[in-house]
Amino acid sequence: MPSRRAAAAALDSDNWIHTEVLVLNASYEALTEIGADRAVVLLISDAAEIVVERAPRFPIRSQRMEIALPETIRLRRYVYLEHRVLVHDESRATLAGVLRRDEHRCGYCAGWARTVDHVLPRSRGGPNTWSNLIAACSDCNTRKADRTPAEAGMRLLWEPKAPSDLARAQRRVWKNLTTTHLTTTTT
Repeated sequence: MPSRRAAAAALDSDNWIHTEVLVLNASYEALTEIGADRAVVLLISDAAEIVVERAPRFPIRSQRMEIALPETIRLRRYVYLEHRVLVHDESRATLAGVLRRDEHRCGYCAGWARTVDHVLPRSRGGPNTWSNLIAACSDCNTRKADRTPAEAGMRLLWEPKAPSDLARAQRRVWKNLTTTHLTTTTT
């Protein structure tokens, strides 16, 4: 998979419209990601402002104006959303989803993981849920076998939980805001 920087370097007049832009509520909470074309409409209609420009800078030009392609925008008016949990710890999980959540890191040794382990083994009624599945390297998975981590003398490095769709995006927003603030206060 190409890195975000490689994808940004490959932007041109034909494909910029397909890039994703993070949308923040007026309170800087991450809401969702939208296509760049929709983000530009929100910016031009003054419904949003650019928080972080995409790097390297990619200008979007019309006959009368030019704006930078944003990486993150913030809505000018607060949008109230009903709080709903779409995925919870007892939701059914997939192999690919668990590996993505754990960033392919083994939950027992932090090494590279390509398999998933049931914390409570399936043979003992362990379900295929977010709270019972953890990424595991093949060595740790084999060593643990059909036992609980305690029985195998192994310790989980983190508690498996359902992924938060926007938690990573929110961390990136706060990091970018901190970096931007530090840059403007030091210059």
